[in-house]
Amino acid sequence: MNMRHLPLLMSIACAMLFIVSAPAQTPRLLGRDALGSSRGTQRNAFKTDKDSIDPNSIPKGLTVWTIDERFGSVRPAEPDTLSHLFQNSNFTEGVHGTYNFLGTQGSPRISRIYSGAQDYMMGSQFIFTQPYSYYLRPTDRMVFTNTKSPIAHLTYHSAGGKQTGDDRFTADFATNLNKRAGVGFVIDYAYGRGNYKNQPNSAFGGTLYGSYRGDQYQMHAFFNSNHLKTVENGGLEDDSYIVNPEAYPTRYQSSDIPVRLEGVRNTLNVWQWFLSHRYSVGFYEYVDSLGRVVHQTQRPTGLTVRPTAGDTLAKSLAAPAPFMADTTLTRRFVPVASLIHTFRLAHNDRIFSSQTKQDAFFQNFFYTADKANDKTRSLSLQNTIALEMQEGFRRWVKTGMRLFAKHELARFTLPNAAQKEETTTFNYITLGAQLMREKAKTLRYNVLGEMRTTGTDWGEFNLEGNVGLHFRLGSDTLSFEARGFVRNENPAFYYEHFHSRNAWWDKNLDKVFRFRAEGRLSYGSTRLGVGLETVQNHIFLQETQTAGATPATQATMKYGVDVQQTSTNIQLISATLGKNFRLGILNWENELTLQKSSNDRALPLPLLTAWSNLYLKFKVARVLATELGADVRYFTRYYAPTYSPMVGMFALQDATYRTQLGNYPWVNAYVNFTLKGVRFYVAYTHLNQGNGRYFLAPHYPTNPSELRVGISWTFFN
Repeated sequence: MNMRHLPLLMSIACAMLFIVSAPAQTPRLLGRDALGSSRGTQRNAFKTDKDSIDPNSIPKGLTVWTIDERFGSVRPAEPDTLSHLFQNSNFTEGVHGTYNFLGTQGSPRISRIYSGAQDYMMGSQFIFTQPYSYYLRPTDRMVFTNTKSPIAHLTYHSAGGKQTGDDRFTADFATNLNKRAGVGFVIDYAYGRGNYKNQPNSAFGGTLYGSYRGDQYQMHAFFNSNHLKTVENGGLEDDSYIVNPEAYPTRYQSSDIPVRLEGVRNTLNVWQWFLSHRYSVGFYEYVDSLGRVVHQTQRPTGLTVRPTAGDTLAKSLAAPAPFMADTTLTRRFVPVASLIHTFRLAHNDRIFSSQTKQDAFFQNFFYTADKANDKTRSLSLQNTIALEMQEGFRRWVKTGMRLFAKHELARFTLPNAAQKEETTTFNYITLGAQLMREKAKTLRYNVLGEMRTTGTDWGEFNLEGNVGLHFRLGSDTLSFEARGFVRNENPAFYYEHFHSRNAWWDKNLDKVFRFRAEGRLSYGSTRLGVGLETVQNHIFLQETQTAGATPATQATMKYGVDVQQTSTNIQLISATLGKNFRLGILNWENELTLQKSSNDRALPLPLLTAWSNLYLKFKVARVLATELGADVRYFTRYYAPTYSPMVGMFALQDATYRTQLGNYPWVNAYVNFTLKGVRFYVAYTHLNQGNGRYFLAPHYPTNPSELRVGISWTFFN
């Protein structure tokens, strides 16, 4: 064990002694995990009843929710009180290890599981943030809170040694101003030093958020700012330092292995302001304790009326009427129609800097300066206005409806051939409609259609929908969800235009047509998902390589990058099976994904991706909840996308010099504890390290074996 972990482990031991004698605290409740995603989002078809929270661990009066990023609709969520898999929550490769990345915590990553998630009509055209999904939190995973007690939550993860280790610290705070209004903030700092040369990266971000939920007026707003820095080393000079270390007379430590780049850096600054609010008209009604409507539009006499949260109009009335068995009523507002406004302002920039020319690595130079300081900026200003007719305000109104219009001002700045800034501006108008049934217990559905134009080019459209069926079958709930979309979309701006010292293109690409259908079925501990997609005019980044010497070697190869587009259809099919087993204290969790692409050259995917977790779950001295086990992640060999430092994105490998990755397991052992609300773990990752191809991106090996520790503590005042 490294001595740098000693103070933290001593702190954990002291905390355990303190907690045993102190009043019980509560696990983390804000619905966020260290991945920058939400572990407390609404249930889906893969969620099982065994994942439910312990209601005794949550103080009364606490609720959390997320919102729909288009219209600000509230989506109920569950507070995050689970300690299960906490030891994996800070992995850049994801909780189940389904992402490829460069080895260091927080480095760029790409999923091996294809989901058809590209959506330029709704998503950001600033594509350079896509590899940082480990850290950046999208709008629909922003968690809002309403709580009677202020909440403070601290989380710390640490891995490796003093010179090569990783650290991440997050601090969350939430409180209420009154019964309807709440505010909070999040501070998140991650720093990875890197086990290999010239590979440190850091990310620092802060989010300030607030909400107001009244009967007629509701508002959700937040501001976040993120600064991300990635130092580029270009990968190893030779993979044999990892694959065949016996070929060298000296055994190299990871930090001594030669790499290709020095003094090269990518920096991202990501800012976003978001506001969604609505005003509703409707009526008040009175319901009894069983939820039955007693009277509408006026207050019944002779009854006791209990106000809803923040309702100052309801008062205690006369003595109960003798003919009523239940005389305590609740007054609630029933919205009929709503006017919605959503505002989003995003300002992003990316800087590629190089202190020297590095002509032994870069293939192309579009201007001759020895140093590079290439900068591009994007600004997106969006305003959406929607008129909504509410579902269920009368029993016969089974479906809600929205009509909406969105305007977006998009501005992009790039250097020109004279290294002066050039700005391109677009104005997009989007018109659409939506039908939804989301409050029903058994059958729910949602269908949305929209069309966008820049004023000169009609024809970009999106039609998407989902349907869910949920009902009790025996002792469990059987859930079936189907969803899909049909999209005809213009490529994002940076796929058509990009200017820098070492990468430059201006293209006129065709629209991308996508059709996807998928279904998910879950019952108890079994989950099955099947997806089918077809893509016309698929767009991808393509790496190019030229030999810098004869014979060609990895150490002398020169790299470039460009954008390409296929002209034929690509079909994809995938199936994911999840199954959990339990026998006493022994637990075994499994998730397998099969994928096949009709064009492995333009869209390569591993045939099999697998994750398995075997552990014992028990309590020590009846108070210390413990999980002791090991998990393994594995995928079959394929030509995985490579990483291009010139654009900070993943690209397909050059067909002449490409290499396969995979067919190597990563095994991690761990012990995970929960004691009166405090979660902490000790894990030893990549314990099976040996001579092998432990790469998740070509020429970028993953970290060697290392010790990881982490602690999470929530306070209520």
